[in-house]
Amino acid sequence: MGASKKEIIEKLHITGKNEQVYFHKLISNLSKYIEPLGLFIRFNPLDNHWFISYDMEVSNLVSANPFEDKPKLAATLFCVLVCCLSNLGHSKVKDIKDLRKKKGILKDLRKLEQLGYIKFNKEINEVSITPLIGYQLDLPQLFMKLSLKLKNKKDLKEK
Repeated sequence: MGASKKEIIEKLHITGKNEQVYFHKLISNLSKYIEPLGLFIRFNPLDNHWFISYDMEVSNLVSANPFEDKPKLAATLFCVLVCCLSNLGHSKVKDIKDLRKKKGILKDLRKLEQLGYIKFNKEINEVSITPLIGYQLDLPQLFMKLSLKLKNKKDLKEK
C-alpha cells in the first residue's frame, strides 16, 4: 500500500541535488489539490510509505474506532502498540498482559492477528505490529495527544 519517497522520486524521474525540495513541494501541492475531494496525503511511519487516505476521521483514534464497538480489541491493540514501540517493534505477551492488566488477552491477540494488525509468534510468545496500523491510525497525532495528556497529568500532580 502506498509508496516510499524513493519509489515516488524514481517513478517521477526527479533527479538532482534539489530532489528533496521537489518531492516535498509535490506532496504539498498534491495534498492541496485533492483535499476538496475528501482525500488526504498521509505518511505511514511504520513502513515509510506515503499514501492517499479517504477521510482523516478514519485515522483519528479519538473520534473513530476501527473495531466497531469492540473497545476491548482497541485497548489491547493500544497496549501492543505501546509495548512494541518501546521495544524496537516486538513485545512479549507477558509485557502486554501487564500493561493491559488483563489475564485473557490471547483471544484478543489472535483476533488482531486475523485482522492483520499484528504478527503473533506463539512459539516464543512474542508479538510485533504490522504496517496496517499506520494506514488506519494517524500515529504522529496519536503520540502527540498522548504526550499532551501525560504532560497534563504530570502538571496536575506537581500542583
